[in-house]
Amino acid sequence: MGEKSNSSEHWLTAHHDPLASLYTFGSCMALADLHGDGDSKLIIADLGTGAYNMKLKPIDSYGSCGCDIWELHLHLQKLKAILQTLEVNPTEFDAWNQARDKLLDVSMLYEILDSLRQEVGECGLTTRSQRFLMCHDHASQLTFLEQHKGFLLKRQTVVTCFSTLKKSHAEDDAISCLVLGTESANIFILDPEAFTILNSYNDSRGASNPPG
Repeated sequence: MGEKSNSSEHWLTAHHDPLASLYTFGSCMALADLHGDGDSKLIIADLGTGAYNMKLKPIDSYGSCGCDIWELHLHLQKLKAILQTLEVNPTEFDAWNQARDKLLDVSMLYEILDSLRQEVGECGLTTRSQRFLMCHDHASQLTFLEQHKGFLLKRQTVVTCFSTLKKSHAEDDAISCLVLGTESANIFILDPEAFTILNSYNDSRGASNPPG
């Protein structure tokens, strides 16, 4: 009994918060020293409902939201500016324009986009088309079309996972770069101080120089 009691002292008590309301995956969590001060934060990509309320949350060592949320919010605005907008598939672009001008009914729009999805894959479509294809009945498809047809169609870079990489030294307290993986098979390495892209890599074309 004594040995069992002593061995239990080596275990840590896990933080448990039933009201955290976080929806995420293991690949969307990482420990990172945001300020180079030796205080690592647990960074969690909260997927929200999968359609909205998606955000990054820094969690401090006590399990509560840290005071760096506003600064991280500003960094996310910079990140949104430096990550490039991807080219929209011409067939997808034309289909939405024709549906907007009532040259294409909603059933035909769904059929065209579903066929295109089988051809180029889910990640080859814009987020709007991906969500539209989740509407399986005519009424919800029509409602979605009416709500979105007036907005410019964009294909944004979607970050699906991230990790950290030591910038110049391997020591535990050394500053780490943030490494982002995207839905379109891109990898970006960000400078943690200037918050710029140090390098990028695409699975189809290899490493490239920083954009801009």
